[in-house]
Amino acid sequence: MPAEAKTFNSDSDYSEQNSWLFATGSAGQKNARLSAKNLLEQGCDCLISWGVAGALDPQLTVGDLIVTSAVINDRSECFNFDSDDLKSLVETFKSLDPKVGGLLYSTEKPVPLAIEKQELREKFHAESVDMESAAIAKVACDAQINFIAVRCIVDRSDCDLPVAATSSFKNNGKIDVFQLLKALTQNPLQLVPLIRLGLNYYSALHHLRKAATLLRRCL
Repeated sequence: MPAEAKTFNSDSDYSEQNSWLFATGSAGQKNARLSAKNLLEQGCDCLISWGVAGALDPQLTVGDLIVTSAVINDRSECFNFDSDDLKSLVETFKSLDPKVGGLLYSTEKPVPLAIEKQELREKFHAESVDMESAAIAKVACDAQINFIAVRCIVDRSDCDLPVAATSSFKNNGKIDVFQLLKALTQNPLQLVPLIRLGLNYYSALHHLRKAATLLRRCL
C-alpha cells in the first residue's frame, strides 16, 4: 500500500535502494501477486511482505511488530520458510521487541468484526491477519526463494472495524470520500471508532518507520 511503502521513503511503484528493490502494490492477493512476480523478474532472491495487519491473538496490541515466515491462506495452504534472513531481520529489529514466528493468516477480503477474528483464530491458530502475504509467499515458494512478512498491528482482536472504513476503502489504497460521507450520514455513531482507527493506523505507520530506519542502516 502507498502509505506503508512511504515508511521506507518509497513513493514510486518501483524503486531501488542499494541491493534492495521495492514494489508498491494495492490491497489484495491479486495485486500482491503481480508485484511479487515483477520483483522476481528483476532478480530478487528474497521477498518481504511489508505493511500493517490485524491481530487475531488477544495478546497483540496496536503497534506490535510481527516478523514471521509462516503464512496460511483461505484454502489452508501453509507456507513456511526457514532461513538466516529471518534471523537477521529479528536481530535488526531487536530494539522494537518484535513478535517472531507466529502464523500469519492471509485472507481475500477484510475481516472487520471481532467475532470473525475469533473464529479465524480458532480455525487456523494464527496470530495475525492481512490480505497480501500468502500471495507473496506462494510466489516465493514457487521460485524457491526466501520469504519474510514484516507487519505492524493496526487493530486488536477485540476491535470491530467501522463499516464506514471498510466500505470506503478502494483497492488502490485510497479512500472513496463520497462513500465515506455516505456511510457516516447513515450512521454518525461510526465517527468516533473511525477516528480511533485512523489514529491506530498512523501509530502503526510510525512503528513501521522505526523498523524501516533500522533496516536501512543494514542496506
